[in-house]
Amino acid sequence: MELPPPIRRRAWMATSPDRAYDLIANVSRMAEWSPNVVKVAYTDGDGPRAGAVFTGVNKAGDRVWESTSRVLTAEPGKEFSWEVGDGVVRWTYSFHANTVVTVDWQLLKVLPEFAGRLDDLRRFTARGIEDTLIAIAEAQACTR
Repeated sequence: MELPPPIRRRAWMATSPDRAYDLIANVSRMAEWSPNVVKVAYTDGDGPRAGAVFTGVNKAGDRVWESTSRVLTAEPGKEFSWEVGDGVVRWTYSFHANTVVTVDWQLLKVLPEFAGRLDDLRRFTARGIEDTLIAIAEAQACTR
């Protein structure tokens, strides 16, 4: 089965790239902003570093599931990325001058439960990314 193209979204945030990175790399805060995240936490008190592991609980309608992710890159002010499960999805947040935050989502492997529903998955994911970026930008603007 052919993989769908990646999703990319960008948002401007009224903060520095380092501060935007700190917000995203503190994965436990993601539930504050994402409509699809119930909770996230680093395992064993770990933190944002390459190789760190975190678990998340996500939701879509009435469906709730847990996932485990491994941090791939943790470069303050530049990039924070992770891979979900055993190479299923890669998320990358990139931080740029004038603080433009870019989110890239790439499906790496199609699980059986998504076969035939990739368009729905892409719409759901794109909407979630957009809502999350807006919520983070608004929260950051309120703390200035």
